[in-house]
Amino acid sequence: MPNEIQRLKEGSESRNVLIIDDDHELAESLGRILKVFFKECIIASDGEEAYNLFNAKHEKGESFTVVITDLELPKMGGLRLIKQIRSLSSQQPILILSAHDEAEYMAEAIRLDVEGYLIKPLAMPKLFESLEKIFSSTTKNNTIVSFDTDPVTGWKSFQELANKIQTLETTPFTLLRIRVNHLNNIFKFVGEVFANEYITELSALLQSMSVDTGGEFYRIGNDEFCLVLEDKVIELASTIASSMISVARYFHTSEKGIVLNSSLSIGIAYGKEQILLNSKLALEKVPDRIGGGYSVYTLSDQDETSALVKSREILRMIFDALHEENIVPFFQPIRHTESLEIFAYESIVKIRKEGKLYGPETFSSLAIDMGQVGMITRSMIRHTFELIHTLPSQKPVILTLSDFELNDESIFSYIQFWASRNNIIPSNICFHIADGIKILQNKVLFEYVQSLQKSGFKIMISDFGIGECSLPVILDLHPDFIKFHPDIVKKGLKEPYFGSVIAKTVEIIHMTDAQAIAPEITQEKELQWLKEAKIDAFEGAFAGEIFEVNRA
Repeated sequence: MPNEIQRLKEGSESRNVLIIDDDHELAESLGRILKVFFKECIIASDGEEAYNLFNAKHEKGESFTVVITDLELPKMGGLRLIKQIRSLSSQQPILILSAHDEAEYMAEAIRLDVEGYLIKPLAMPKLFESLEKIFSSTTKNNTIVSFDTDPVTGWKSFQELANKIQTLETTPFTLLRIRVNHLNNIFKFVGEVFANEYITELSALLQSMSVDTGGEFYRIGNDEFCLVLEDKVIELASTIASSMISVARYFHTSEKGIVLNSSLSIGIAYGKEQILLNSKLALEKVPDRIGGGYSVYTLSDQDETSALVKSREILRMIFDALHEENIVPFFQPIRHTESLEIFAYESIVKIRKEGKLYGPETFSSLAIDMGQVGMITRSMIRHTFELIHTLPSQKPVILTLSDFELNDESIFSYIQFWASRNNIIPSNICFHIADGIKILQNKVLFEYVQSLQKSGFKIMISDFGIGECSLPVILDLHPDFIKFHPDIVKKGLKEPYFGSVIAKTVEIIHMTDAQAIAPEITQEKELQWLKEAKIDAFEGAFAGEIFEVNRA
């Protein structure tokens, strides 16, 4: 069965894509990825440029296969751009790529009938899923969306607030982001009629409390409103928020004997750039959602925003490394406990960028969260297989596979292809199966591991001796190597009797034809303890520095 990428490549010679993002480097990186699936990738850096490009094609009776746009764009905001495109072509496939995961943005995207809403940093599986949906679709029933005021409150819509934020001439302002706690439960369990009655009366009450401020209200979601006050008036906003919370606590409506009430949580922020995100950060810090409360976004909260920026930079580093072949295997020696000769090597991924090396501690968690770890693993398998024959001594090489990679049904054929191409003997390769418990509990994944074993590849599990990773795992999986949890050695050095317990455990491991490995060994006394416990091999600083192998 052809893998997902091969399926998406079919028909690429007739496709084109318009990418709109004011981050030129990010747009270029995305363009390099999409060139696999599109003959032509055109990039625009602002909304007006994108609209002109689209309109020029439309006037020729042509269109783009896909339009991918950010929401925060210069000159013309992303939502307004989509509305303009929809006025020309109601059937144009559009994907949103945004750093915002706000519910109101997503709700507006649904109203605009876009094909997908992708979050930055971009997860490749989500992108592929959206592209497959677009490529396989033959009909589309779109309608032009109008942006009227909210029929329940009479307030302006989220589209109007988005336009205000994205308009260059608009000066910074103070925003009160008001959440009606538990409103969704009122809709769900009491009914829309009663919930809307509550919102109608509550909105009138809130409006009356702020009439002297000159502020404007917007309904930005099912259970959230925004009040916009001109200028930096945090103290006034805090006073208004406090009053709203106090009054709402005692406010209720009654219909047919059913009493409805709720409370308000309010997040306050000032500025324009990322004001929705900042107000959300403030809102989520309100400690008591039962009785309501308010919080103000402060300078200390910027750490959370900067973390998003940092994530974006790391993801870009991953994309660039994949494109420029800068995923670099480094090899960690593993030595025999008794002879200190090389027992095996563990292949450890590093990324080279501008002459510097970055280890997995920098990017692994983000790569896992964003679904990019599979692409890194594939690159590591290929590069490691290409370098094995240049290692100082021909010993087994260990590579890591998680349940994420094993869920990719094409990974097994990928391994076999590169092993065959590089004349690799399967018994010289060991796959470290991370999350062994998950593998055992999933029949499909367990069968994949067994397929690797039947093909002659060796298997290792780690963190043995702690939690659920215990003897039943050995008996079910029959691994070739078992790596103890680092705490086992530490505990053994502190409690002498523990060494005899581990020695007995190692005997059982040997009865299953497996070998035991100890991690993170740094001292002579730890090595001596391993000998007494009869552990076969060890890794860590005492086994030698990790090293890079140059291509022959």
